[in-house]
Amino acid sequence: MKRIGIWVNHDIVMSSVTGVVDFFTFCNKYWQLIQQSDQSLFETVLIGPNPLVQHGAFSLKVEPVDFGSIDILLIPGFYAYNPKDLVRVSQELQPYTAELQAMLAEGKWLGAFCNGTFALAGTGLLNGLQSTSVWFFKDYFRQMFPRVKLDLQQLVIQQQTILTGGATTSYLNLCLRFVELCMDTAFAQQMAKIMLTDPNRTSQLPYLSLQLAPQHKDAKLAEIQQYLQAHLAEAVTLEQLADQFAMTPRTLIRRFKQHLDETPMAYLQRLRIERAKSLLENTLWTAEEIMQQVGYEDISSFRKLFAHYTSLTPKAYRQKFMFEPQIDCCPVSGRERESAA
Repeated sequence: MKRIGIWVNHDIVMSSVTGVVDFFTFCNKYWQLIQQSDQSLFETVLIGPNPLVQHGAFSLKVEPVDFGSIDILLIPGFYAYNPKDLVRVSQELQPYTAELQAMLAEGKWLGAFCNGTFALAGTGLLNGLQSTSVWFFKDYFRQMFPRVKLDLQQLVIQQQTILTGGATTSYLNLCLRFVELCMDTAFAQQMAKIMLTDPNRTSQLPYLSLQLAPQHKDAKLAEIQQYLQAHLAEAVTLEQLADQFAMTPRTLIRRFKQHLDETPMAYLQRLRIERAKSLLENTLWTAEEIMQQVGYEDISSFRKLFAHYTSLTPKAYRQKFMFEPQIDCCPVSGRERESAA
């Protein structure tokens, strides 16, 4: 039986703790059903520096930190959404770095998801390795951990005996990977069906949005961003943009790189794709019509570029994210409404 320790401290996202516990409990129940026994595959235990963690109406009893007693350590996400709090999270496990290194040396596993990846990266154990993280904190992650090879293309990344997962509910896919490693693919596939989890959900790219990008205080850059947003469908060149705002192309690039970590033209491409995503979600326009609205002329190039930024074709993106209108199966007439009122 594998003993799984779930790191719990103040400001932990409660559902990411209880969700992991429920997941492995379902694994045990399914195994007992098919084996006709009371044997369990996994035991989950909450560990951390505080014996009691309170969150609203919930209280979690936490066992003292003892990494030698567990086979797997999972680090969930925290309610941390600004640089100050993310720095605090990054320091969460630093006092235990030696013990975590010992776990890895013994062939045990570490896993982190959402901004819990900041806590793992803060120990230095991800240096030189590939890792994924919560996509809307990617800029903070790169700034804080330049030696970690951040990759948002994948939802779950395995490096040696370390697994990292993306934002929020990525813990389901991360837990599925652990089950596959501890059991086999067939068992993991069945658990994916039981948990109604898509085992082929492998990328965060379809979920990326500029709306949650970190804000800056450069007023001129904000003005340029607004200009680009208002002129998406127009042919804009770097030289024209620089001339429009009375600066050299080199200065313009430097400013974008400094605050947005990309070039002006790359930022414009992302704005256009973001607008295309919104139109796919909220209209019935064809890909050709949307392409023209966001400044592209060749449908083949547009589809390739869209797939590059989202990992999906426009058609697949619409199927995945467009909300279908709810149809009232028992429509009430105006007269009946007046009568009911």
